[in-house]
Formats: sequence, structure tokens, C-alpha cells
Amino acid sequence: MSRGGAMSFVCHDDRENLQFLQYAPNDVASRGGNKLVCRADFHLGAQTTALQSHFCRSSLLVNSATPTSTLAALKQQDPLFGRIEDDQRFAVHFGSVDGGLASLVPLSEQAYWRLTALQSVMSNALESSCALSCRAWRLYRRSARRGGCRSSDRMKGVIDGELVAKFADLSLATQEDLASAIGSTVELIMDNILDLKCAGMVI
Repeated sequence: MSRGGAMSFVCHDDRENLQFLQYAPNDVASRGGNKLVCRADFHLGAQTTALQSHFCRSSLLVNSATPTSTLAALKQQDPLFGRIEDDQRFAVHFGSVDGGLASLVPLSEQAYWRLTALQSVMSNALESSCALSCRAWRLYRRSARRGGCRSSDRMKGVIDGELVAKFADLSLATQEDLASAIGSTVELIMDNILDLKCAGMVI
């Protein structure tokens, strides 16, 4: 998975976890570049079968009836279109043994922090199924033999797309309340969610 010049390795385990590893020779944890550094982790809750990368398409092109002419028009309007980091992203899609299909999409720093704040507010403000905690469910699970679930070892750093996508199904009044709580607007959040969905499209 990559965004611009930054690349991460995604791995999954038998405890239904995902880990995002990165080569960072200047990081102390890498032991001089001999070890990959864990940048994020996430409990998926399903066993994956295979991981495949795909190019992230822009929402402007996905929703266009004539993507070729739209691309030409965008390049003519903005010479930098297609050259910035957000236009050079590779996501990862995977299937699960229970028949699910999902994607892991790299985000810009602004979109990441905005959706992180939204995720935090939504997990507190909205009712969850069976009164279960969304945060606790997505925490990285370790085996008891390797120290259990020590909170100090968890990196987090992944947006729960299933939770954030529920924002689009809420009433306008609720959307405005949640957006104002994080200092953003409904339009900006919806634009981030649309970009996230289009970047995760495989077909």
C-alpha cells in the first residue's frame, strides 16, 4: 500500500488482525534498519484469504460518464492533477472467509485527522449494536502467550470505514451537530467519505 513516496507493508494473522509495517531506518525501533516498524494496527474481526493492491481512482473520474475526456479536462484545468501524492495512491483489497470484500485506503493527513475526530465523536454519540464498544472491538488482539492485549503495544492509526460511512445515513441535523463538534462542515466530511469509497472501488 502506498501514497506518493511512502509505502507500507500490510500483513494479517490468525487472530484476525491487520498490521501496517514500514521501513524506517532512522527509527530507533528498526534497530538500524534491520527491522520493519509497526505504524498502525487494526482488528478486522474476520479471517482474510488474500491481499491484492489496486490503483486508487479519483471520485471525479469514477462518477464521470466519460472518464477519458474528464481526465483531459482536469489536466488542462490543473497541470498538477495526477502528480500530487493523493493522485498516486495504491490501496489494498481483500476477501474474507465469511464472504466479505473490503479495502484499505491510504489517506492524506488532513483527511485522516478529520475522520479520526469524526470516528471518535460518532462512537460516543451513536448507539452501537448490543451496546458493544466500537473502539474495543477494533483494538489489536494479541495471543495470551505473547503478553495478551497490552495497551502500550497497540498503535491504532486506522479509520473504521464501516463506522464512518454511517455518517451519510444520518439526518441532516445530526450530521451538522457531529460536524460542528469536530470543527468541520457536512460538505467536507461527505467529500472525504466519497473519496474514500471511490478509492476503495475495485470493479
